[in-house]
Amino acid sequence: MLSACMGEGTISVQNNVHNVKLESISWGDVSLYYSLLPGETSEEILIWNLRSEFPMDHALEFYMVAEGNRVYLKTKTIYQLDIDDKLLIEINDTTEVVNPALE
Repeated sequence: MLSACMGEGTISVQNNVHNVKLESISWGDVSLYYSLLPGETSEEILIWNLRSEFPMDHALEFYMVAEGNRVYLKTKTIYQLDIDDKLLIEINDTTEVVNPALE
């Protein structure tokens, strides 16, 4: 008899940064959403794993676009998703981020 453990959870992202668009949003190896305007919340994305590697921990990575400038950033906060979780990641004016190219 074969059995597999499959875990799953959902992630959504909310952009609460004033006058800034977020693009190419990812969490670990998972591409979450292409583009979020200020005030927008993404759909819930189902994250599943057949190897039961929950909880999963990753920073959120994205491009911040404003006034013709585009900068690649990563949150300092590591967001954890466990089995059956519904994780909402809110990016706002006080979210601490770093530019991985400058680390």
